Amino acid sequence: MSKNCLVIGGTGPTGPYIVHGLRDRGYEVTILHRGSHEPDEVRDFEHIHADPNFEEPLTEALQDRTFDLVIATYGRVRLLPIVLRGRTDRLITIGGTAYADTFSRAATEQSPRYTDNKIVSRIVEAELALRMGHESGYYRLTHFRYPNLFGPRQIAPREWSVIRRIRDGRRRLPILDHGLTLEGRAYVENAAHAVLLAVENPENSNGQFYNVADEYTPCDADRVMAIARQMGAEIELVNFNADAGAPAYYWGVGRDLGFSREGRAPRTRHKMLDISKMQRELGYRDVVDFEEATARTVDFYLKNPCTPAEEKQIGDPFDYTAEDTFIAELDAFVERTRQIPFQSIEYVHQYDHPKAPQTAASQA
Repeated sequence: MSKNCLVIGGTGPTGPYIVHGLRDRGYEVTILHRGSHEPDEVRDFEHIHADPNFEEPLTEALQDRTFDLVIATYGRVRLLPIVLRGRTDRLITIGGTAYADTFSRAATEQSPRYTDNKIVSRIVEAELALRMGHESGYYRLTHFRYPNLFGPRQIAPREWSVIRRIRDGRRRLPILDHGLTLEGRAYVENAAHAVLLAVENPENSNGQFYNVADEYTPCDADRVMAIARQMGAEIELVNFNADAGAPAYYWGVGRDLGFSREGRAPRTRHKMLDISKMQRELGYRDVVDFEEATARTVDFYLKNPCTPAEEKQIGDPFDYTAEDTFIAELDAFVERTRQIPFQSIEYVHQYDHPKAPQTAASQA
């Protein structure tokens, strides 16, 4: 007997990979989404159009249907304990990370959560509602905490800030703090793979919460240089101190939700994720490595460049005139510092490097 699955969302960055992966695993898949866009990759699946952010249209759209599995990739998941009670035995949900500062340690699933921002506090509230539904026996829950993703079909792809600059002939690209910040992210196909592993491992994943991220976490500078290599461009990274590097503030998009509203520079603290639980219990390994993921990302956005409306969501003004002025001022400052008399630091290795055998007596 075939199994049926409802995917709420299914048309975004990871949705098509999840939907096709379910079909490959023998599921008949129905996609519920608002219908605002219809990717070609999922046109041949059953679609239900309803807004998953509100209880009434969601309940009305589902009518009396039941499902062997529901995967919610989008919408207000805190509504699901109410809407899905009696409709499914198994629920897999996707939310965000929202961890507090871990002081450069990788956050585990038990790390403290960040609740000072209204958006991320809702993430934590939604998880509590989902957990209560699981503990009440409404469904068997598995929940994934997605980081910032990269790859095709992003709403506000940070990579576009780099890709467009290189495409426009820019060869000196602004970056904050030498681009040494580490941020755990996931390529879209790898994130979808994690979800599908839970489908395959219902017992191991029952009642569990998992961090999602790629196994390899490059720093910001490595990400930029990888994009440049894929585009065949030789570039230079221009390092700005965070307080004086406005042209590079696009690096805060999705990483620091408050910086633009609060009128400050984006934070450049490391945001690492510990994925050992997912690796141990689900057998997770990246299915697409970083170099290939970068190549696919670049190729997609060169073929599907962001529109002005999409660029507005990124928040990067691409103000090259001002950007050049910033860089010129930085160059002039660096040149002025070279004229300041300064007794150079002379590094001497801590250990001797004798050119002939020595004894304590010969050194006396």
